Amino acid sequence: MKTTKQRFTFRCWNCHKTYTLYREITMKQQLLVACPFCEKEAVVELAPFKREIKSTLKKVTLRGDGDDGESAGFEYDFPDELPTEERKEAE
Repeated sequence: MKTTKQRFTFRCWNCHKTYTLYREITMKQQLLVACPFCEKEAVVELAPFKREIKSTLKKVTLRGDGDDGESAGFEYDFPDELPTEERKEAE
């Protein structure tokens, strides 16, 4: 699985200030971050920004017919500023 490292801008759920952090995006559905201003921990839900992409691939077959097949994948379409939510502690 390909990972993506880049700088993201976040808006703190507590103090509402914006900050940037360098993060790696993987298959996980959440990012855990901490605001550098108020030091509150936060969660960023990635699922709302996930977009399915389909590509048509030509199948290579040894026998039978050579129908075209579809392969589904995904990519993220992030806004300029990612909203954060309060991190809920497990009870």
